[in-house]
Amino acid sequence: MIRPALIRSVLICLLLCAAALVVVPMDQANAPTTISYHADLAVMTRQAPYQVVAPAGLPAAWSPVNSGVAVGGANGAHTVTWRLGYVTPSGAFAALEETNATAGPFIRRMTNGGTPQAPVQAGGRTWNASENSERGQRSLALTTSAGVTLVVTGNASWPQLHTLAASLQPQS
Repeated sequence: MIRPALIRSVLICLLLCAAALVVVPMDQANAPTTISYHADLAVMTRQAPYQVVAPAGLPAAWSPVNSGVAVGGANGAHTVTWRLGYVTPSGAFAALEETNATAGPFIRRMTNGGTPQAPVQAGGRTWNASENSERGQRSLALTTSAGVTLVVTGNASWPQLHTLAASLQPQS
């Protein structure tokens, strides 16, 4: 025979669980956290032996969500590499990868060996486009005459990648 006190205890626990589900906003757990990348940009402008570029004038709906600078490491001695990732207005991901590492291996790694597409114009520059359909990844890449490689990549749409690429401006 089940005791009334046990039934009451189980009901109280169920009510507390239901209240917790109502009070705790679930959509907050899935929302990306916007970060400030200005400290990493300052490190880049001090450490990089090249003219650093960064996005300028992106629409407010673009949210920076990750940033990191690597000096040396996997890209080789004397390299300076910056990764800056955004969540686009549609919720997709787009990132800038910038380095003075050897271009070919860096581009292959950042694009996951994407299949070449027709070159595109963005921000007054000609970019080599590639797509890795298995990963849903699209990429734009270029290497400047100074040996700096820029890769704009992610699962964002082509127009969104063009927007990010066109926003890149020299920093000092």
